[in-house]
Amino acid sequence: MLDNILALHSGIWTANRLYQPQTHCRPSGYDIIDEKLEGGWPESGVVELQLPCFGIGELRLVLPAIASALKDSELVVFATPPGELNPIALCQAELDLNKVIILHSTLPSTLWCVEQAIKSGCCRTAVLWGKSLSVTQARRLQLAATENDCLLFMVTHQESSQGLPVSCRLAVTPTEEGLNVRVIKRRGLPIPPFHLPLPPVFHAYQRHLLNHAEEAEDIHVLPSSKNVVPLFR
Repeated sequence: MLDNILALHSGIWTANRLYQPQTHCRPSGYDIIDEKLEGGWPESGVVELQLPCFGIGELRLVLPAIASALKDSELVVFATPPGELNPIALCQAELDLNKVIILHSTLPSTLWCVEQAIKSGCCRTAVLWGKSLSVTQARRLQLAATENDCLLFMVTHQESSQGLPVSCRLAVTPTEEGLNVRVIKRRGLPIPPFHLPLPPVFHAYQRHLLNHAEEAEDIHVLPSSKNVVPLFR
């Protein structure tokens, strides 16, 4: 009887409503993240990744989810990346380059373009790099992403201490073997920090050149690994 009365008044909070597992998640492509976040990334909204500096492996962290979503959408947006994105590495991550849009512009113009891409219904995933956004800017992106079934990864610096209205916030730091991840904000129970191992990047293209170099007894013809892997680890 009491439960029925409380159900009619959504403004009354009860302790048994403290935690409800997410019912819709987007697999991250990493078993440990799917386990810790109970299914993976949020299906939509903004996921803020706070980093000590850009280029520590954040692109490898999100590429599996981007590639999976791109199969059912028309485009993916990479906004203001801090370096050149390697097309070979994007292909190796199973991204269709015909669907990739890279934006380089001032912050107001970039935010407008990202918001319009999200609202278009053609974009299910986007990545935005930037030092910091205002609460209003973050709220607009969060609302647009939530209402249009889009997941926006917003990569910022850890020095940005202001809490923004986002679906999920992670602090990520690099290690020799991968990334240390601390979940700062999410819907659900607290999660202890955990480690995400990232294996060394050594692609078939490099292996082919290595074999060729060994046969020619000239190891110096090997290209630098930065030619065949993303800028971001």
